[in-house]
Amino acid sequence: MQWSADYKFIDVHTHMGPQYPVYVPENDVDSMVRYMDECNIEYIISAPMQDLFVTGFCREDITDAMRRYPNRVKGYFSFNPNVPASAMEMEKAFAENPGYVGLKFLPDYHRTNITDPKFEEALAFANENELLLLSHTWGLSMQGEQCNSADKIAMILEKYPKINFIMGHSIQGQTELAIDLAKTYRNAYLDLCDTGRFYGIIEKMVDGAGADRILYATDAPLQGYRFIQGAVFSADITEEQRRMIFRDNAARLLKL
Repeated sequence: MQWSADYKFIDVHTHMGPQYPVYVPENDVDSMVRYMDECNIEYIISAPMQDLFVTGFCREDITDAMRRYPNRVKGYFSFNPNVPASAMEMEKAFAENPGYVGLKFLPDYHRTNITDPKFEEALAFANENELLLLSHTWGLSMQGEQCNSADKIAMILEKYPKINFIMGHSIQGQTELAIDLAKTYRNAYLDLCDTGRFYGIIEKMVDGAGADRILYATDAPLQGYRFIQGAVFSADITEEQRRMIFRDNAARLLKL
């Protein structure tokens, strides 16, 4: 399928660095920026694998990437509820690294309910500073738990209205409920990462919540940028709606 665009895309859900046990040969920021150039990507927002899973605070991957590529890479401050950073530590990190635009949660991987008190300080910090929050959301976690299901996300959206909440993977297994949340709460956004592979889902999101509630997201380098690009260009939506998904919605959130 041939396509073209007179604007560049913004990917709000990427990673960086190696991940066990997945083979991702070009996971460093230099390789990712080269790939971004090939795929018409202007900005990515990234949360490195090491930050998400390693105990402690080892954020050199993202802080170095944001410093070296300030006009290409933004960052999520990864928050692990099992070794939580304090509000003071987060405030210091954001002050020292202006490329940070939000927080990243993995409630089910960290085996902690998103409504657990362990998340409260981070949620309050994000709400006070009107940050992005990209949280992994799944109707049922791999362990059979519901750490970030639709009912719990609704509680967070209600309690913290100033957070721009990106539902990572659009609550797979409960995507229709995710669409309802994005329609109901103006601080909730649908994330196409992995979810875009489902036939007809983009049209369903546009019809149910509106194109202004959907964000281009890929999980790169675990998946390629072009996979979701193909899904959006193949969807039966207008060019204006495509541009909103690929760029305008994220640009508004990032205040570009």
